[in-house]
This record gives sequence, C-alpha cells and structure tokens, in this order.
Amino acid sequence: MRHFDHESLELFVRVVDVGSINAVAAQVGRSQQAVSERMRRLETELELNLLERGARGSKPTEVGTLVADWAADLIEATNTFTARIESLRTDSNADLWVAASQTIAGYLLPQWLGALKSKGVNGATSPHVHAVNSVEVVREVRAGTVSLGFIETLDLPTDLVMRTVGHDELVVVVAPEHPWSERSEGISPAELAGTPLVVREEGSGTRQALETLLKEGDPGIVIVPPAAEFSAVVSVKGAVTAGIAPAVMSAITVADELVSGRLVSVPVRGLDLSRPLTAVWREDRNLTQTALELIEIAAS
Repeated sequence: MRHFDHESLELFVRVVDVGSINAVAAQVGRSQQAVSERMRRLETELELNLLERGARGSKPTEVGTLVADWAADLIEATNTFTARIESLRTDSNADLWVAASQTIAGYLLPQWLGALKSKGVNGATSPHVHAVNSVEVVREVRAGTVSLGFIETLDLPTDLVMRTVGHDELVVVVAPEHPWSERSEGISPAELAGTPLVVREEGSGTRQALETLLKEGDPGIVIVPPAAEFSAVVSVKGAVTAGIAPAVMSAITVADELVSGRLVSVPVRGLDLSRPLTAVWREDRNLTQTALELIEIAAS
C-alpha cells in the first residue's frame, strides 16, 4: 500500500486555500524555501503538476484543485478517526458531541468553543466535533451519535428541536478575469441558474439553500448541472480562483479572498441570498449544561 506524506498534503491544502506559499510558511513557522520544497516533493511523489506559481502567488492547476479536494477529505477522515480513537481511551461519557456543517465547523464553531472554554464550563475543554454536510449532521443527530448539530440549510428537519442561532449571506464569486467581474449591475437569477457552477456535494447546506432560493423566486426556473463538484470548501475556492467556473459560497468563507482581490463578488438582482444557521437536537435527549451554553453563545 502506498503511503503519502500527510504533513505535505496539509500544507498543500493550506496553499490552495490561502493562495500563497509565503503566507502559509508564515502561518506554520517555516521558511518559504522549506514549504516550496515540500510542494515540489509532493508533486514529484504524485507525479502531477499541482500548482501554478507566479508573482501574485500560487494557484492550483485543475488537477491540483481535484487533489486538494481529495486531500481535504483524507485529512478530515484522519482527524475524525484520531479523535474517535482518543475518545475511546478517555471519557466515553464526554458531554459535548457535536456535528456541524462545514462552514460552521470551519469558521464559526472554533470561536464559539473558545468562548465556551473561557467561561470555564465543565467539559468545554474536550469537545468532540464532526464536520460534515448538513444532511449528514441531521442524520447523526437522529441516530444519537451526537447530542447537538448545527446546520446551514433551508430544508429544516421537522422531527428535531430547532433554534435559529444566526444568519449567513451567500455570495456569487468569480475569478478577477471572469466576465462577470465587470458586471457592476450584477446578474439575474435566471442567468445564475443557467450557468454551470462549481458546487459542493449533494447534501451541502449551501447547495441546498441556493437551489431552494432560486426555485422560491421562480418555481419554473431551470438549474443546469454543475461545472464541477467538490466535497470541501477549500477546493471550491481553489476551483473558482483557477477560473473553472463561478460559485455561490458563504460570505464568511471568502471574506479574505474578497478583501485581497483574489475573488470578486457579483450581485444577483432581485434575489435575497440569506439563510439561517440552526442548532438541532432530539426532543427525547436532554442536553447537558455545556451544550445549552454552546447554543447560547452561538445565538449571541
């Protein structure tokens, strides 16, 4: 069986996400030369050209975008496996088991857990978090493998207790070279629906929300098949940056790229692209004080 260098894969996913080897080197406390050498060795090991290097940074090739998506899946699976094994070695009765959709898990939940820890709530120092899409979150809550879930979809489960803890804005993003980047008047919902997009996998809250909002605005609207489909947020961003196609993403996930100019936001005329962020749990399962406190922090 072939074994891959997980540290190099993690660095590669970071480079795709950030768009700069220098920036990643600073993040991880390595020299630019060391990270560059890691990327070259990874390309040699995989026998693939993964990155296009230029004066404005590094962006993935089309093949690199695919590899980043698969690598993100592998890293997530490894981290989940490690956490679950560790949970068997420690306290099997830990009171904070959470499943969260990827946007929430990657961009909001760490802040909520930090606030929980700062309050000194019992059990808050060792939460068990599973990052999956919204459909999988609901499935895990129903099965009882987690006590609390956070989802970002408009397709809310009526058999679970729900509480809205916030709202999120979706934005259409394109590479700076894309024709839409010059459209100050924006695009129409029909044009968005009729354009192949880079999307997350089936079950993603972002994908579900976009399809629901488009059909609510025009029940007869036709949504064309996607240009590409990925299971990780970082890969969707990489694909858009590489110019494969536009995407609709959470504003939270692309804030840095919009500020830096690596991505451009395109308005959609007459379409409200907001969605709720929702905590869900089973009615027959009493939440611990830790879980209740986490919900309050999220809602605040």
